[in-house]
Formats: sequence, C-alpha cells, structure tokens
Amino acid sequence: MKRITFKLAGRLLAFSTISIVVGCSGRGATDDADVGAPAARPAAPESGVTAVTAERPASITDAMVQEGAQIYAGAGICAACHGADATGAVGPDLTDAEWLIGDGEFEQLVDQILEGVSAAEATNPLGAIMPPKGGAAITDAQVRAVAAYVWTLSH
Repeated sequence: MKRITFKLAGRLLAFSTISIVVGCSGRGATDDADVGAPAARPAAPESGVTAVTAERPASITDAMVQEGAQIYAGAGICAACHGADATGAVGPDLTDAEWLIGDGEFEQLVDQILEGVSAAEATNPLGAIMPPKGGAAITDAQVRAVAAYVWTLSH
C-alpha cells in the first residue's frame, strides 16, 4: 500500500477546509438549472457608492465571457472560493466595483489570476490567498476567458 506524502495530505486538508467553509457559508448552493449559467448582474449600487461605467475592452468577446463563466464554475474551481454567484465566500466578492488589489482593469485581472495573490497582498477580511491560476490546471487562454467573465460581473 502506498503511503500518502505530506504534500498530498496538505493539499487534501486545504481542499477539504475550503470545501467545508464554502459549504457552510450557504453561498455555494445552486439549483441544477443554474450550474454553468452566468451570475445575474448585481443590483444598483448603494448610495454613496460610485457605479463603475466602463466600456468593454475590444479584446473581450461574448464567446470569451461565456467560456469564462463555464470555466469559473467548473475546471477553474473559482466558485470554490468566490462563490457560485461570485459574491464571495473565502475569496472576495467579484460582482461589486470594489477591488482589493488594483482597479479591476482587464489586463490587470488577467495578470492577477495568472500570478495569484500572495499572503502579503491579501487584503480581504479573511486574509485568503490565491495560488497562480487559482490553483487550477487551466491554460493562459482560459485565464483570459475567466478574467473576461469576472470583468463583466463588475463593470
């Protein structure tokens, strides 16, 4: 019988912890009909909050956004930390105009997903970090699609 290495055990523990936190938050639950569907646009901003009004960059296509929504909910494992509706769980809310790092510009989102968020950069209330590519085995093109989807959620 093979022995489980400490590295694998650590990854299993981290994944289990995230799964429990997301599961207990109540934000990960969806109806089967909602799986893979893009999240609804957030309501109008509260008073005192300036709405983000930016034109979609020409490099973001509808096809990218649709692909990004599917990756977000599936292979990208983004929903595990940011919630199925992207309103936050362990990771921050991605549907509002508040960016904890940077200003939410598309290329900056791409770089942030590619590089991840270190403990030194983590400014969210839970201090959650994000590994490069969110810890998922996705391509750089898929990262761009996820960034396109996330950009549309908050703009």
